[in-house]
Amino acid sequence: MSVDQVALELSNPLTGLHSLAVDMDYWTYQGDLPEAKDQSGFRTVFTPSWPIKLSNEKFLFLRATIPVYGDQPYWKPVSYLDYAEFLIRQLPSIDETTGRFSYGHDHLGAIGIDIGYGGVSENGFISMVGIANVAPTSEDQSARRGQWLIGPELALGQVTSWGLIGGRAKHLTNIDGDGAQEVDYDTNETTLELFFAYALGNGWQIESNPVILYDWEAVSGNEWSIPVAVGVSKTLMFGKRPVKLGLEVQNFVMSADRFGPEWLINFNLTPVFSTELLR
Repeated sequence: MSVDQVALELSNPLTGLHSLAVDMDYWTYQGDLPEAKDQSGFRTVFTPSWPIKLSNEKFLFLRATIPVYGDQPYWKPVSYLDYAEFLIRQLPSIDETTGRFSYGHDHLGAIGIDIGYGGVSENGFISMVGIANVAPTSEDQSARRGQWLIGPELALGQVTSWGLIGGRAKHLTNIDGDGAQEVDYDTNETTLELFFAYALGNGWQIESNPVILYDWEAVSGNEWSIPVAVGVSKTLMFGKRPVKLGLEVQNFVMSADRFGPEWLINFNLTPVFSTELLR
């Protein structure tokens, strides 16, 4: 495979390459709550992807998402409970008089496990159906949901002469009760992960990978999170081993009124384990 072919494969969420994506995210926030604009957060997300090629030329896709948080802001009410970002969106009683911001300690977040079936057709059409799961593995009491989440996911897109474009949608809901905090809450979140890559040659690409969120349980004005994203990536060959480097900046044109992201800076490092399935 040429370096440009590998670069395009690594921009495709349904790639046949075995890889480990490492994303380092830095967030700034906005909102109506006191000192919301002074908050920031950092996390590293490890995403191993292990596709299994089937006899019909389709793939069984296995992907894990393992987030590790550094600073993570949360709302600390006057009571002893701590409310993570998703509860700030949901609880009707939260306002500027009920608490203040604090930071959680470094911790493992909730691990996601996706299983899908699909691939890329001969005419470049991208399609996949699957099941998304999120396990209650977070180690920080102040930030965890304490729920097992599950739901369907669907990916559609197109490989073109200049790159690729598409989206990956999923809906997650809780299946095991009220969660970790001593308040009643449910999870019903729909996300749309858009992917776009424009090939510049010699392993360079212009990319955009925003994730749109709609929280069905949020109070009015706090449902949407919509970023606009632009980035650049470069795929290098170290001997026969490809590695992709990327930098992307996202600005949230819609975010939760109370407290939500304003800017995201993402650095991505993706080494490839094996290209055997594409030979």
